Amino acid sequence: MKIVMSKIVNYFLRPYTDSAIAARVVSRQSPLGRFLLLTTFSLTAATISAQDDDIAKAQHTILGQNAAQAGVSVPVRNTHPDAQWFPKEGLGLFIHFGLATVHGGIDLSWGMMANKPWEDGEITPAAYWKLADRWNPVHFNAEAMVAKAKKAGFKYFVFTTKHHDGYTMWPSEYSTFGVKQKLGGRDLVKEFVDACHKHGVKTGLYYSPPDWLFDAPYKNWDYSGKTILDIHHQPMERLPEKPAGHDQARREMVANQMRELLTRYGRIDLFWLDGGSGEISNDEIRQLQPGIVINRRNGEPGDYGDSEGALPSRRFVGWFETCDPCWPSRWWTYSTSDRMDTGADVIEKLVILRAWGGNFLANVGPCPDGSLPEEALETWDEMEGWMKHSGESVYDVTGGDFPEKANQPTTLKKGIVYVHAFPNFHKTIVLKGMSSSPQQALLLRTGETVPFSYREGEIHINIPPEKRSRMVDTIKLVW
Repeated sequence: MKIVMSKIVNYFLRPYTDSAIAARVVSRQSPLGRFLLLTTFSLTAATISAQDDDIAKAQHTILGQNAAQAGVSVPVRNTHPDAQWFPKEGLGLFIHFGLATVHGGIDLSWGMMANKPWEDGEITPAAYWKLADRWNPVHFNAEAMVAKAKKAGFKYFVFTTKHHDGYTMWPSEYSTFGVKQKLGGRDLVKEFVDACHKHGVKTGLYYSPPDWLFDAPYKNWDYSGKTILDIHHQPMERLPEKPAGHDQARREMVANQMRELLTRYGRIDLFWLDGGSGEISNDEIRQLQPGIVINRRNGEPGDYGDSEGALPSRRFVGWFETCDPCWPSRWWTYSTSDRMDTGADVIEKLVILRAWGGNFLANVGPCPDGSLPEEALETWDEMEGWMKHSGESVYDVTGGDFPEKANQPTTLKKGIVYVHAFPNFHKTIVLKGMSSSPQQALLLRTGETVPFSYREGEIHINIPPEKRSRMVDTIKLVW
């Protein structure tokens, strides 16, 4: 996964350009404020976009995600009946779990790279892989995690089965480094999938075709490329030549590992690939799992567009998903010191995405022992409370006309418009282009009616200040 540059911009100064001024102003706003301010600065920029960042591009190049994959729209998607859940479910939980959690000061896999331009700890690859001798997630309880997260509103789950570091979280017959060798064969993937199936939520597997352990002797571990470093971060004059058949051997290993994941565990609803070049084709994936949804990061067209670490910069075509670190807020894996998102943070990002019909995949990094950070659990309690009264506004809905005809995010169902008022918004809510007046406007959190007016195709809503909360307040307009 690439570093989330959109969040770094919020904390550090950039050169004094118009875009830099915009970024500094935007950094002080809520997610909605960032969206609206950047729309003003640029017709194509709705938020600080990580996709166009040079570092993000470089990282995606390393992972085999070339420029041909750029963009956020995927107009063609899997038409199988079992795949049609994706745009309806709305909120997913990404689980980044692995060796880096033992350290607490490096991100998963990327911590091995020296001379990175972003804030992340640094460890030699040799020392990183030795973390496997210390890692024993005795308190990882997939069933408890899924049950808790489901109450908070998460409808689908994506678990890291193997990151770029090469550690397999299931006892693969085609791996020399993973739970089979280090955790007595404990199958963390099976525990996760079984929990999802038991609780009736959609099951997703993350898998990285790039394997830095397999390629370790032939890889430069200096991210900047200014020197050549080995696995001990010692300088070398040149990288050794790969032996004949090395790349093909990696492709075969990857293909076999993917087939294991797709055939061992029953129904898999989502395959979240992070790089590669079609080691097995999407056609073969769908032969093994006909109703599966596949992302677009393996060198083949996928079923949905995506952005990472930033909301999309423009309205997209087709299915869409944004993944974003939340617990912690700037790293994908567990951190001893990074801040954590609040319930308000997550709900605000969710409703902006749902207003365009997109999904939000919020990431959590479990603690070294496998338990969940207390801050995440507290946030999930906040989210559970919000979902009890307003969850109907973000599931099985279509996007509205935000911001073109509505100054707050809207979602739609037959005969219903949901309006999401952000905590810092106290102006009149305006919806334009409405053909008739609704019968009533309900504040979902309390069930009370709120005043509104209709005139010449516009609905105006004013929520009394004493009725507001510190999270998104949802108005249900019923015709």
